[in-house]
Amino acid sequence: MKQLVLTIILSVTVFSFSLAQDSSYPKGAYMSFDEIVNRSPSVQIDLGVMKRTKGDIKMVGGNDYKLTSEDKAVKSKYLKKEIWAYSLGDTLYLNCFHYEVQPWYAAVISDGDYLVFRGGLSQNLEEQERQMQMGYSFGAVGGALAGAKLALLRFLYAVDKNTHQIITVTSESLRGLLQKNNELLNRFEEEANKESEEVLLKYLQLLNGQ
Repeated sequence: MKQLVLTIILSVTVFSFSLAQDSSYPKGAYMSFDEIVNRSPSVQIDLGVMKRTKGDIKMVGGNDYKLTSEDKAVKSKYLKKEIWAYSLGDTLYLNCFHYEVQPWYAAVISDGDYLVFRGGLSQNLEEQERQMQMGYSFGAVGGALAGAKLALLRFLYAVDKNTHQIITVTSESLRGLLQKNNELLNRFEEEANKESEEVLLKYLQLLNGQ
């Protein structure tokens, strides 16, 4: 009996470790979307991941993280525009420049069929206009649309790994993703506050199998 219990514990431990490994990204710079999907960074480079201050974001805009290098030969343009994503060995930081979501990086908060992250305003003008209306609706902007307040706005995004398409996640766009799963769609329709980030993220995580 003790041997059986030990075997079960070891099996669960190995399975849990395997899941942890599957959800992590090897350290390095990912230079294309395919490298992200395949979890295979092609450039090994030691970079720092710095959380930006609100003051910095208010002043020049952009997302919550930036990459830094002690090597002066590594140019800012390379960090800001050429790298698609970077990992220190666990969290993946997406370069939002490649998704028209302002400069610098955002941390992936859910991973599976979709890469989910919080990012600033879209640089696509039509999408940006819709987002600014959302800012009004949520009371995030207040009165006048001051530049500093706009810079701090954050939206939930999902990137489809199969199509490479990015969407701003709202109750409407999430319904589109949930069409493939009637059970989840029905559960979502029963939610009281369908526009809350907590609810939206919950269903994205369920879609991602987390």
